[in-house]
Amino acid sequence: MHGKTKVKVYGEEERNLMASASTVTGHSSTSKFKYPKRPKGDEGEDKLSKLAESVIIHILSFLPTKDAVRTSVLSKKWIHHWTSLTKLDINDTVFFSPKKKTGGKQLFINFVNRVLLLNKTSTREGVSLVITNKYDVSLVNMWISSILMQSLKYLHVDIRFELTFSNLTSHALFNCFRLTEMVLKLCCCAIRVPEGFIYFGQLKLMKLSGITFTFDSYSVSKLHFPVLKRFETINCTWLSAYGVTLHAPLLEIVKVQQYTESESPGPVSCAIKFSTSHLKEINYCGYVDYLPESIILLEPSSARNASLDIDLERWQWVDRVPETGSPVCQLFKQFRHIKSLKFKGTEVLSEIKVADLPLFGNLSSLKLGSITGELLFGFLAKSPVLNTLVFKRISELDKEFLDSAIVPDCLRSTLKVVKFGLVNGREEEVNLAKFLIENGLVLQRLSFSHSGFRRIYQSKAVEEFKEKIFSFKKGFSSGIVEFSHYYY
Repeated sequence: MHGKTKVKVYGEEERNLMASASTVTGHSSTSKFKYPKRPKGDEGEDKLSKLAESVIIHILSFLPTKDAVRTSVLSKKWIHHWTSLTKLDINDTVFFSPKKKTGGKQLFINFVNRVLLLNKTSTREGVSLVITNKYDVSLVNMWISSILMQSLKYLHVDIRFELTFSNLTSHALFNCFRLTEMVLKLCCCAIRVPEGFIYFGQLKLMKLSGITFTFDSYSVSKLHFPVLKRFETINCTWLSAYGVTLHAPLLEIVKVQQYTESESPGPVSCAIKFSTSHLKEINYCGYVDYLPESIILLEPSSARNASLDIDLERWQWVDRVPETGSPVCQLFKQFRHIKSLKFKGTEVLSEIKVADLPLFGNLSSLKLGSITGELLFGFLAKSPVLNTLVFKRISELDKEFLDSAIVPDCLRSTLKVVKFGLVNGREEEVNLAKFLIENGLVLQRLSFSHSGFRRIYQSKAVEEFKEKIFSFKKGFSSGIVEFSHYYY
């Protein structure tokens, strides 16, 4: 075919962007892709070019933004398609190479500036921004505020250096009303919450990490999330003189991880109160000192069908229980309607007084770590409809205590499954097993685990333990007693 060759002239910004995106500075998915040879004849028809422009843009949007720009160069018809991407996936790690120690930072800055400047889309599906190296704070604020001013459905931001949101960035964040998913993984980031009505009408998922929120309100700060389903925080601090309330009627899952260390004792965050009615799962992992301020329910009955998973540690220099009582018992009292409880934290558990335990009238599943005999019986006495009991290790349980102990109601009527975590044939284990076997009228399964790695040295003790277990008179008729190896 003969004819004149058409030459496309690009603007300076477009040439610079393509140069930045095409520079081989790191690993790229498209740079490793081997294109198949085009068949000869009619089979070599370019079907891809016949796709609608909207379809091409949609396909390009699934690529990392750097690769999407580079792919647009493959066809003259596609050359402007990257400016209409519905999704942006920007990661500075692909601009750095072990072979080239300098230049990556400036390439990334140039690339992001041009992508945000030349992109024509006002309504975008979402943006993912990952920054692992340190950049000028004002520049990063400009990028984030520019992204937030677009109408986004999801926002994922992962920044690995200390940052403070500018007033403009904070204002843009709390006015991004179209968001359905917000994930902010930051490092020592300060965000000031503007005064006024805070409302995210479409937000369903919120994950926050490493953020200190500051409120200037002269009353209780109220955040409204009418359709929020999942709320997660990691080492976040909420600073408000009057407290913060999250109104989320459809909230199902709350996860809080709080290991932020401070040189001064006690928590610094204000109380976070949840106004909800559909809770299914509550998870707290961290220092017990932060527990009272982390999760407070305005209506305790909202956790009636929920599971509570607690994993606690105590500050090394704290050697006493607060005068207000155990923070754990305070938590138990507001979650007394839960259906399932899993508790890990031997040191903290030992501080709980049996008299302070509330009545768990709806609790059917209880999983504990190492626990004393007195506290275990306290839980059993306060859980009248308990169905399943699992614990790792029992201690401080002698025969005299059991001889005078009142048989808990659940052991006679509802407790069907009991699992001993790790047995060594100790007297406490034998005594408790005997009590359960003789008084567990509806037991269906009683399980014991012993160490798989130490079974050679402990085989005699385990065998003697088994003989004793099978010699006890059973209070149940058709239950199963089983032994298994526990590997750790």
